[in-house]
Amino acid sequence: MKTEKFVPFQNVKLNDGFWKSRYDLNKYVSIRSVRDRFEDSGRMDALRFNFIKNGKRPHYFYDSDVAKWIEGVAYIMETDRASMAEHEKLIDELVDRMAEAQRDDGYLNSYFQQLDPDGIFQNRDRHELYCIGHIIEAAVAYYHATGKDKLLKIAERMCDCVWEAFFEKKTAAFSTPGHEEIELALYRLYECTGKERYREMAEGFLTRRGNEHIPDLENRPNTYAQDDSTVYSVSDVQGHSVRAFYLYCGAADMAYHNGDKQLMEAMKRAFYDVVERKMYITGGTGSTNVNEGFTVAYDLPNADAYSESCAAIALALFAMRLRRLERCADYGDVIERVLYNNGLSSTSQNGKEFFYSNPLEIRTSDSRKANIYHRSHKCYAPIHERVEDFKCSCCPPNINRFFAFFPELICVDGIEGACIEQYIPSEVSSAYGTLSIAGDYAVNGKVTVSSEDYKATELLLRVPAWCKTLTAKHNGKEITAEPKDGYLHIIVPSEFTLELDFHIAPTLVAANPEVSANVGRAALTYGPVVYCLEGVDNGGSLNRIILDSDSLKNATLTPDFHGLLSIETDAHRLQAEKNSLYLSLADLTEEPVRLKWIPYFAFANRGESDMLVWVRVR
Repeated sequence: MKTEKFVPFQNVKLNDGFWKSRYDLNKYVSIRSVRDRFEDSGRMDALRFNFIKNGKRPHYFYDSDVAKWIEGVAYIMETDRASMAEHEKLIDELVDRMAEAQRDDGYLNSYFQQLDPDGIFQNRDRHELYCIGHIIEAAVAYYHATGKDKLLKIAERMCDCVWEAFFEKKTAAFSTPGHEEIELALYRLYECTGKERYREMAEGFLTRRGNEHIPDLENRPNTYAQDDSTVYSVSDVQGHSVRAFYLYCGAADMAYHNGDKQLMEAMKRAFYDVVERKMYITGGTGSTNVNEGFTVAYDLPNADAYSESCAAIALALFAMRLRRLERCADYGDVIERVLYNNGLSSTSQNGKEFFYSNPLEIRTSDSRKANIYHRSHKCYAPIHERVEDFKCSCCPPNINRFFAFFPELICVDGIEGACIEQYIPSEVSSAYGTLSIAGDYAVNGKVTVSSEDYKATELLLRVPAWCKTLTAKHNGKEITAEPKDGYLHIIVPSEFTLELDFHIAPTLVAANPEVSANVGRAALTYGPVVYCLEGVDNGGSLNRIILDSDSLKNATLTPDFHGLLSIETDAHRLQAEKNSLYLSLADLTEEPVRLKWIPYFAFANRGESDMLVWVRVR
């Protein structure tokens, strides 16, 4: 199986602009904020193994939270180690404490060693293997960034313990993790060390999945942890969204390393089941808080959407792995959708606060409604403003590592030449030479790609799914550019300049009528960006607003709203002529209004306010 590889983020230099600002926000603000909150909550102390001394009780997934933060710091260190010097010092301190606490058999977990030693490997859903997986990923990243192998050796000794308990002696009370993660981490460790055992362990966990009935101690169905089918037979994606995508990432890695076309086809079925029937327009997944995941096809409620931040990140990582397996523009389209929408909405504009769930509608009255119910029957309502820390704070450090790593999503070293996947201003050191990408892609839809030392004859460029008209110039001369399989294939010399115009324009998008929540509604998009209305700009009762088919005729675009645009359009707002609960149609009138739309990712940054993505249309 011929495969293509993404250009490593270490070989990408972001140029000034929207995405460089977002990278720097994570680098200089979010990383520090998450570190401080993890100190306050005792997460750092958990890995110092000093619970008895300070009395801060660790949770069974604290190790994973800190590990993801370490991984994010390590990625930044690869290109700017000096800026992370203070964080490096803390990481080395934590690693020393971890080495001291690690048992002779290699086991390491701050919760079980300090609070429940008799429970080691006895409860499948207590995240032990999940924590180990994230420590492995952190160890590999930190080793690549610093050359220090102490954390890597800790991770390898942990794997020795897992090998004995799950493969050799089989003393564990379960055979696969409740929360997937170790599978993909083991492949990273295999790629780092070349040791076949780690690959064997990953494949062992993956091929056991769905073959052994393992009772859930919380009485949840097998679908919750993807135990309803094998990785080869998956078709209807079910259960917890993050767990599902982590499993599929590991399976895609297995398909990649083994050239397994059958497994690759299974992962493609999973991908398209999600993006064609179960994904929000923002790139979010998971429609309910009950299982933090999927329900049935087309069930995409807006106000109580779960759409966990980690799930959007995991979907992008899954799409990235599938792109490594085959050239298909659909993967880049989904990554772009996540990047500009659910990925960005997860973090406040000041970089310090975060969303765990990312709804597509906010009715501030819902929080008051939820509070009138008895606790045992309380309605779910997502929070309306971001916070700095959560009791379950998996998302903030996941955001840290994703936005430290995302430059790797820009370009692929393909078989015939380089392939541009994301139009983010940067200098990319490809295997085929240095490529410069410039332009305001999400503002004016124009991009320039150039090189002075290109070593292939063909350059590939993804044509975004939203693009209806495309024009291109090569060295200033207009050329015919016909997409093939979602990509432009352009023959270029060693020195060239390509100018692309994707003819971006505001567009009203409808959902499949099977999505009952959005029947008779439309969403406004502008290229890759989904837009929303906020009450702070448009008043309350957003559901009374009605768009017409020609509402975009007099649209105006204003630059520099959080680095992109705000858009104004015409609409009408329903009014009642009588103060009655039920009225005749004749008692309803319409008031013309001018709406202000903002990028979805920027909502909830100006105080509590109603918000709406899907607006009534006629």
